[in-house]
Amino acid sequence: MKKVAGLAAVLALVSLNGWSEEIDYDKRNMHIFCASHLSMISEMLDENGDQQQALTMLSNRHRKEARKLGATETHFEDVSAYLRKTRNNNEPKWNRLTSQSKRVCLPNS
Repeated sequence: MKKVAGLAAVLALVSLNGWSEEIDYDKRNMHIFCASHLSMISEMLDENGDQQQALTMLSNRHRKEARKLGATETHFEDVSAYLRKTRNNNEPKWNRLTSQSKRVCLPNS
């Protein structure tokens, strides 16, 4: 009986710490990709222009959502490094990622 009570206490503690909640990794990864890609695109635009400000705002929104799902700074750094490398070395793949970003990351018009 003590084992059952101990297990119940551990499960209650886990539940309070949020460990029992499953993370939707697909959703988290989508937000990481969007935050990173939109940030990179906004850096390529005229500074303080309307488009840059809008993309920066959307990037920040995706970043916030990704962090709620457990994303770390390392996740963002890794994706940003991959995107930079792709942009510099593989234009067709960069164009495909940009098209995907338009479909997935931007609000529907």
